[in-house]
Amino acid sequence: MKTNYVILQCSLLLLAVMPGAYVHAASWYDWVDKPWPARYVISVALDYSRIEEYAPKHNEKRRKKGDPILWDFEEFFDATHLFKGRQHPAGWIYEDMPEHYDDFGFQVIDFDKAGKVLTSHRTPKPLQIRQTPNSDVRLDGLMVEGDATNGNPIYKLGEWYVHLPGARGDDITPAFCGGDDDGRYSVESSDRYFHPNMKFNVKDIINDRGIFGCREWAYQMKRPITVAGLGGQVPDARGQCQGGFEPGMYKGKLVCPGLDESSAYKPNAQGFVQPYIDVTTYHDKLGKKTHIGRFIGWMGFDDAPRPVIGKHGDYWLCLHECPDGEKPGVIADIAEWAGKRGWPMPKPTPYFPDSKLKPTKADLME
Repeated sequence: MKTNYVILQCSLLLLAVMPGAYVHAASWYDWVDKPWPARYVISVALDYSRIEEYAPKHNEKRRKKGDPILWDFEEFFDATHLFKGRQHPAGWIYEDMPEHYDDFGFQVIDFDKAGKVLTSHRTPKPLQIRQTPNSDVRLDGLMVEGDATNGNPIYKLGEWYVHLPGARGDDITPAFCGGDDDGRYSVESSDRYFHPNMKFNVKDIINDRGIFGCREWAYQMKRPITVAGLGGQVPDARGQCQGGFEPGMYKGKLVCPGLDESSAYKPNAQGFVQPYIDVTTYHDKLGKKTHIGRFIGWMGFDDAPRPVIGKHGDYWLCLHECPDGEKPGVIADIAEWAGKRGWPMPKPTPYFPDSKLKPTKADLME
């Protein structure tokens, strides 16, 4: 009887390592019946070339094991590298930040409301996006091949934080966060486990992944701003603004938003929208030293197109949804680019580490 038990154990072990027969948790395929909210997700990194190089190696290990869980999606989508083939004065971004301009890149993945991946991809079967519970306040966003049934390869894209504690929690949620956000706002989870006395050092974050992440993206999506150029003016005698826009209250005054006649943007409840998402990590308040780090961002189906811009070293860039039919690339003169549209100049936005998210009494009672 003991011999038979040993044979059974060995058979199960062999089954676990055979390609195509990996024993995995069915809970990964426990999808929630909830609409997918993002019309696109953008994945950005100052070292995207290395991510693209690593992804096939990681996926090959998964393939050999027959493990369908958590493959790297970066292998199967084309990336954009704005600096490749472009003349620039220095290979390094900064002497104390040894990253090449050429390595900067990003991928944009478009979805329909049913969760189908619309962007061209090279997976064996078509991809769709599904969601599965991670905790009471988090949902994983997983791309899965085929009909999304058990055993189809899964690619983790990010996770939704639908609630964060503190008085500012509503300002920065919902946030769609990626792997680099673990460690951006406090000590990384693995370090908390293996090095419980480790202190969080924001300087290390600034010089690497950056202090712009999923929380800062969510904040800018909701951010009311002061305006410049055509905006900030009082309405005309009929109470209207140039371009037919409704005025809004700002600091107790009825004024016009900073939008031009051809703009597709609409004022939010406060009377304004931020006309772009600025993904810059500002190393100082004056913006003398900047870069674009690692993060993921998104826009919803009801959100108007909004340019994604940022300053990487010496260059302002437009990454996605550039205005007036412009293609992604270098913005030659950011003041002229913003001013001709009546938009304000970019400036540093708040950073939201865990230390700023003190639970309120309502949070503690839940």
